[in-house]
Formats: sequence, C-alpha cells, structure tokens
Amino acid sequence: MREVGTTPTYGPGLGDDEALRLQAKARLAATQKGNERRYTQHPWPFLRECIWTVDQVRNTVRPFPGEDRDPDPRCPCAEGGCVSYQHHLVNVWLREPRLLVPKSRRMFATWTLLACHYWLARYRPNSFIAIVSRKRGETDAEGSAELVKRIKFMHEHLPPECRPMAMEYQFARIRFPEVNTEIVGIGQGADQLRQYTATAILFDEFAFWEQAQPTYGASFPTLEGGGRLTIISSANPGFFKQLVHDEQA
Repeated sequence: MREVGTTPTYGPGLGDDEALRLQAKARLAATQKGNERRYTQHPWPFLRECIWTVDQVRNTVRPFPGEDRDPDPRCPCAEGGCVSYQHHLVNVWLREPRLLVPKSRRMFATWTLLACHYWLARYRPNSFIAIVSRKRGETDAEGSAELVKRIKFMHEHLPPECRPMAMEYQFARIRFPEVNTEIVGIGQGADQLRQYTATAILFDEFAFWEQAQPTYGASFPTLEGGGRLTIISSANPGFFKQLVHDEQA
C-alpha cells in the first residue's frame, strides 16, 4: 500500500506525463463509448453535439444550431416537446419514411437533413444512401456532388468526443468500410436512380427538376422495400407542389 505523501509509481520507466496521457486517453475512450450508445438511439444528440456546418452567407464555420429556439413544449414529437424547428424536423424525419419538406431560405433544412443521412450512414450498417439533385455536377462545388462534400465536411470536423471512423472519399461518393455503408450523389432521372438499390434517398430542390415525376416514380422500389424517401425544396409550381397538397400520390 502506498504511504500518504509518497510519489505514485506507474511501472518501469513510465513517467508522470506518460501516465497522465494514458489516463486522459482512457477517459476519452470511455466518453466516446458512452456517447456512441446515445448517438445510436437518435440522431438529435449526434447533430447537436457533433455536427459543424458552413454559413455560406458569412463564409464561416459554426456548430449545428442545436440550441433552444422557439421551443414548443406541447409538440408530441418528443418528451417535453421540441426545442427548435430543427429538432422537430429531425424527429419527424426519423418517424416518417416518406417525407415532403417545403422550405424557405435560411431555415437550415438542407444541412439538417444531410446530417440526418450522415447519421444513418454511421449508425445503420449496410446502408446505401442516394443524394439526388437536379444534376450531379461537374465539380464538387455544384449539384449533388456539393451536397456529398458537405457530408465529408461534417465527418472531418467531428469533435474528439465522437468516436472516429475511417472514411473513403471519391468525387460524389463516400464510403465507410467499418459499417459497409455508402453515400453517392447522382443527378435527376429515372435511369440514374434505377442503377442503385437504396436504403434511403434524399431529393434536394425537387420543385426545380425537369424530370421530377419519373425520378419520383423510380424511387418506389426503395419505398416498397422498407427504405425511406425525403424530398426537400423551396416553393415552385409543378409536381412537388402537387405532392405537397395531395393532388397526386
């Protein structure tokens, strides 16, 4: 037994600095393990604590807006209600496999739903996720390739408290070998979508697509197989408006 006031020993040749480093590493691993249990259950803690985004107006990096803003304690989505619009959107997305999201500018809806699909890729093994825009893009600054790049940004800016996971990135494509999941960016068109058997599909700015209806029809095998389809867009007359107002199904 070590006497009070004596200097502890940590084994042959192991100094105080190294011992402190190992203790800190052990504490971090325990924190990561506990967080992973929480993050696996629901995307909101993961988004609120781990996701960083880019404010494209101010060109600054900032944390996901997880703070309480306009809380609704009566909202049935969560115990105690929803703390913000983003919280409500995440809860509805998790509950509804087929979801239409009309949006206004600066609502942060696209970043939120991209983060949800990133969560899906990390915590639901063997998922194949398609991010679909009007076009894929010639560079990673446009189209669905730019949306996939946003997910890459999220992954590269995780805090230490989130367990790291190896990522393979190519143009408009991300793969997580540890959990055998993949995220691909593609352009509109029924033939484009039929190339893949997707677990989840996200259509972005759907109201502005020339081939909205046939692309939507090509998503039915995913829905019938138990997958999810999320459609998000700013307002514009056409097929998206018809879907939102139940003029077509």
